[in-house]
Amino acid sequence: MIVAALLGSFAILLVLGMPVAFAIGVASMLAILLSGESVVVASHYMFAGVNSYLLVAIPMFVLAGDLMLHSGMTKSLTNFADLFVGRMRGGLGHTNIGGSIFFSGITGSATADTTAIGSVMIPAMSENGYGRAYSTAVTVASSAIGPIIPPSLTFVIYALAVGNISIGGLFIAGLVPGLLTAAALMVMNHVISTRRNYPKREFSYSARQAFTITRKSLIVLVMPALIAFGVVTGVYTATEAAAVAAAYALLISLGMRTLKLRVLPRLFFNASKTSSIMFLLLATSSLFSYVLSTQGVPADIAALFQGLTDNPLVFLLILNITLLAIGLVIDLYPAILIFGPIFAPIAHSYGIDPIHFGVVFCVNLIMGMNTPPVGSGLFIGAAIGRVKIEELIREITPFILMQLVVLALITYVPILTTGLPRLFGY
Repeated sequence: MIVAALLGSFAILLVLGMPVAFAIGVASMLAILLSGESVVVASHYMFAGVNSYLLVAIPMFVLAGDLMLHSGMTKSLTNFADLFVGRMRGGLGHTNIGGSIFFSGITGSATADTTAIGSVMIPAMSENGYGRAYSTAVTVASSAIGPIIPPSLTFVIYALAVGNISIGGLFIAGLVPGLLTAAALMVMNHVISTRRNYPKREFSYSARQAFTITRKSLIVLVMPALIAFGVVTGVYTATEAAAVAAAYALLISLGMRTLKLRVLPRLFFNASKTSSIMFLLLATSSLFSYVLSTQGVPADIAALFQGLTDNPLVFLLILNITLLAIGLVIDLYPAILIFGPIFAPIAHSYGIDPIHFGVVFCVNLIMGMNTPPVGSGLFIGAAIGRVKIEELIREITPFILMQLVVLALITYVPILTTGLPRLFGY
């Protein structure tokens, strides 16, 4: 009865339009009252959910991304990508995807990727003969690369949710799946562009132009290199790497005079506001998880899976189907915070590597950002591209199918996610 009240009230509040963090908190409080426990436990578990040094990484990564985003660095990154792939059929689509690869190392956020890359590439593609809905679909689909390639806020949130897992290991493990996702999207873009006869760049950059583009881009790309170097070598932790990234972004933005001092208070406030939303989600999700655990839900789910199969490969198949369904109706971070602590121990009981499982789990739910009915990436993309949501869904479907192929690969070829972390001692 208590679990039914918890899940039922949560679903009703979501349908009524209440923000997810508040819906989780109110539903959890109702369940606690029905169970006869003191409401004092709510403050305890909500505080426990945010009482972590790792949380410092969230505002630092958000601030670093905002600084780079508002410094006008996007154009140099898309030009850099265009150097390599612009001459191919559908070159601007490839440039869009390539820009997302580079930009992901700056923000680690799909929303920032869609906003920054989309504002530049959607008009450019439309003016060069690409359909506007298709241009938006490429932008939205490639934004899924952002939360996979390090640094990744998604992996930070996952590590906080499940505990006892290295953020650095997750960062490194995300590199190959992120590049595979980009390659799969480029293959689909090439097929569609060839069939529709979309253009390619006909001119070549001069050596001087190529040097200028590369120089400007490398200044920006030093930031993800700093993060990766520090985490891999152990010079600093992933949390400290976030502070280094924010400091570097601030120095570069001010040093290159691409950012005005008067803008900084607004960016600091925005980073605080965005982070506070995540902290509230962490706090209420911790309470939600407490209620579920006291009612024995994780044990019941584990027994259900073990009753269905004792084969880890079959378990991963069932899990992927389950997570894809969850991603259709619950947004990325709430889904990680609610279901991560439930499924991670079950995966461990099947002998699945924690880093491998973490990447599969997160990549699966990241896909949910681009799928209806609650895919936030779709609505952001539709607003930026000024296209109808149904047109966007039709154009993005082939790219989602390619992402499913990548998901299957990283699920059943664990070396793709565990190879690099093992090489670096994780």
